[in-house]
Amino acid sequence: MKVTLAKHGLQPFDNRWPARFKPAFNSAKSAARFALPAIPRSIAGAVNFLAHLFLAEPHSASRVGNLLGDFVTGTPDSLRPRFPAAILAGIVRHRTLDAWTDAHAGLAKLKAYIDPARRRFAGAIIDVLHDGFLARQWTDYSPLSLRAFLDQCYSALLQHRGSLPPDLAADLDDRIAHDWLGHYGSDEGLEDVFARMARRRPAFAVLRSSLDDLRPHRQAFDEAFAVFFPDAIAKVKALGPELQAL
Repeated sequence: MKVTLAKHGLQPFDNRWPARFKPAFNSAKSAARFALPAIPRSIAGAVNFLAHLFLAEPHSASRVGNLLGDFVTGTPDSLRPRFPAAILAGIVRHRTLDAWTDAHAGLAKLKAYIDPARRRFAGAIIDVLHDGFLARQWTDYSPLSLRAFLDQCYSALLQHRGSLPPDLAADLDDRIAHDWLGHYGSDEGLEDVFARMARRRPAFAVLRSSLDDLRPHRQAFDEAFAVFFPDAIAKVKALGPELQAL
């Protein structure tokens, strides 16, 4: 599969801006008056897709479900009519890992390195940076090349196009042609990811400079990832088969 590292704007799917966040962003004045809440990953946009795909079970339905965890809302029971069990189990696993990640001690330490202007986005920023470390250190964790793995993931999405949110299904071919999931392996690629996130809403413009949080603290982020990701792999093993959670 021939792919190029080209800029490609990601559009939101099912997620809407929660009303409870709106007062904080009506103006600069109101932003100063209200404590800004943390922004959920699903609203911030591109997050750690690569890590979730890696941690999924090695079959197409699990990979699709683990990716869709950032794109669909609702309880597992409400989602049963929409998704096959194996995809739903991947969605549930994704949410379980997100909750576990938020409680990981290493994440709290890294948030201190995020500029205060962006700190409400810290979870999403760290997710993207973790995908960057995973892409660069891929051979430390997988005998399969990153290119071969991404091609498998793209094939899984094509196979299960009918289960994808409509917007994602409609432009999936274009995303694959632009190597949607392959941007994380360089600083230039990460800058492109953050730029796409920044274009989602005016309030997200601060994300464009997120890589500035990494550059002076790269060693600290690298060391934290070296602890976090093996912990994540161990957590997945401890959770057992995804279908057990349904």
